[in-house]
Amino acid sequence: MMPNASSESTTKRLASVDLVADVWLVIMSHLSPFDLVNLGQTCRRLHEYSQLHHVWRSALLRHRFLPKSYSHLRDASTDVIRRQLLITARLDTAYNQGSLKPLRSYSFPIDVPGLFQGLRFLPGGKWLVMQFHSRLLNPERHSNICLFQPPLAPGGAGATPTSVTLQSDRCWLPFTPQDGPYKSSRGDDLLLLRTFVKNERTFAICHLDTNTPSVKITYMFHATTFIRNYTAAGDYVVYGWITDDRKHMLRIMKLSEDYTKLVKDVTVEIDCPPGHDGRLRVRYDLRLSGKIPKVLLISARLMAAYDISDAALASESLPLRIQPVWKHLPTHISFGRILQVFHEGAIVTLYEGKIRFIYPEIDDARPNTQTTAIYNFPHPRPESSKWPAVFEPQRIFWPFRLPDSLPAVVGSRSRIETAMLPPPQSEECDVERVIIDHEELPSTSGGSMRATSVAQDWDELSGKLCVRSVRSRFPHDHAWRKTCWRITIMDMV
Repeated sequence: MMPNASSESTTKRLASVDLVADVWLVIMSHLSPFDLVNLGQTCRRLHEYSQLHHVWRSALLRHRFLPKSYSHLRDASTDVIRRQLLITARLDTAYNQGSLKPLRSYSFPIDVPGLFQGLRFLPGGKWLVMQFHSRLLNPERHSNICLFQPPLAPGGAGATPTSVTLQSDRCWLPFTPQDGPYKSSRGDDLLLLRTFVKNERTFAICHLDTNTPSVKITYMFHATTFIRNYTAAGDYVVYGWITDDRKHMLRIMKLSEDYTKLVKDVTVEIDCPPGHDGRLRVRYDLRLSGKIPKVLLISARLMAAYDISDAALASESLPLRIQPVWKHLPTHISFGRILQVFHEGAIVTLYEGKIRFIYPEIDDARPNTQTTAIYNFPHPRPESSKWPAVFEPQRIFWPFRLPDSLPAVVGSRSRIETAMLPPPQSEECDVERVIIDHEELPSTSGGSMRATSVAQDWDELSGKLCVRSVRSRFPHDHAWRKTCWRITIMDMV
């Protein structure tokens, strides 16, 4: 009697499923997020295995940038980790197709009676924070900080957006990417505010609570020294200055659980070579993803990391002088111009016309190790811009203007170019730009109306791009100039 072919294949399939759980877990530790989802759809037992928390957490820890750049994901639930890995995988797939078109988009106007000073996503892309000055809302023209959730319906129709505004008693400077918003160790959204009045620098911690929602300034501190630079991440705030006797000092502060006071406030001297005593521009970054918190000093002639854990700063004699635990010196005279410092990511420099991405490997067992990648961003079109509008650790966005079928003097369409950085390679790599073609971006028209679109912010966790479109009537006549803004949110995945 001949054996049945279908029963034989079923027996082999069941035998493969009956492998012990440890074997399947080892197999899953080598699969991509898409493969894990597909494997979980084959049968009930593999579906149960694919839902285990440590399976997705292991996939997260293997990711090339998520566990370092977004350390709060390490303590997230299984659903959050799975959703984030799939979003990032879909983004990578979309960028590799050569053309990029948003899956969804919605736009809405912003009528702000004052001076616009900044607009940023909160991590996750569901909320936006905006800062502006307004004499109508605040007669003394102090800053107003608005936390709002835009409408999710296309075209701005549908549910009314939720918003709350804090009328501050100070005039804060426009916030930059190094000011946040960023996640604390407890997953709350914080924003660092700063201002400078009468030789006194003032910093404030602003808690952006999306559950209430509310905007509160929970802690404020002052400094009368000339601050070289500063950084904030997690529960830490660090700034540095140079003393009269040429010592490089750091003030290291750690916030309490409710962000209303300090549980650590230490001033230390860091050991660094000559040249960092006031003549070189320096930057700082906090590296908190490892087992030991560290602060990174970046300049054109030195990159060094210093241990700021409780054990390293415990001493009866203050101020301390701490030594670097990691150091990187330039191969030539200088690293060049420091273009960008990404939190828990690369340090971008420009030297001899080449853009270098330096990835410090501070937690590596080998001493003073790092990875350097050189990327070229050629201009594919005459309208392409050289300098990006949004420079993020994994995606870069450039504005450019594409002529319509009408003559260029009559109208042109605003478009945005973008590129995804490939993994670091030993040789120089050309990064190809792709166009984000979207019809909602305004076109310029003839006459007295001028429209420009600016890529305002990018949120890697949700795959959303925020574009701010500005229309100015009578742009050359300041007496009659009238500006209106419109925000477009593009959901790429």
